[in-house]
Amino acid sequence: MSPSANPLAMLGAVAADWPRLSLLMAPAALDTLGERLERLRADGGTGAPGGGAVEEAARAVLDALPDEEATLLRRGADDAGRFTGTGAATVSGYGVQDLCMLVLDRNPMVGPVLGPVRDRLLAAPALPVEGPADRRLIVLTGVDGARRAPAFQYEAGSMPWPVVLEVNAVIGAERDPWGAADWWLSANAWTGTTPAGLLGRARDPELLGAARALGEW
Repeated sequence: MSPSANPLAMLGAVAADWPRLSLLMAPAALDTLGERLERLRADGGTGAPGGGAVEEAARAVLDALPDEEATLLRRGADDAGRFTGTGAATVSGYGVQDLCMLVLDRNPMVGPVLGPVRDRLLAAPALPVEGPADRRLIVLTGVDGARRAPAFQYEAGSMPWPVVLEVNAVIGAERDPWGAADWWLSANAWTGTTPAGLLGRARDPELLGAARALGEW
């Protein structure tokens, strides 16, 4: 990598173009990139140009891509480095933390559009999740890689509301936990409030009706 290149900008550019670039990387190269990003996350998630974890992750990307793609990335990082300095560079609103989430967590909630939705949902009260979790519960992964279950799902302690398990099955929470969390925590025209706000108020039939109506769209 040229001395002027900004490796953080390079990793942000990879995140912005991840659906395409990931298809150009061999499985072994993806594994190597994952190992480097694990170290980067453990070092605090951003690092600084010139830092070992950042440089190693950027090098893993360059080594994994065809020469022409690596050249384009290197050139783009040179340009970004001249404008973003040594801070946490972003490209089209994507940064190194977005790449960590895409590669390590298979988390699609990244970038300038979905990132703010992710942050809003993660700001809601939640319980830490370690180890296997009930597949009927919503489990979200944060920027730090920690898994957490939105607290509205629980009636008391670690006991889930039965209607939450039913509704989550209807709205496909296992397949799309972020979409399911957004449904529970956003105002709903059917219920007149957030669905989560109806829990414990003897309005379970309304919750199930709203969930089934969603499935009919």
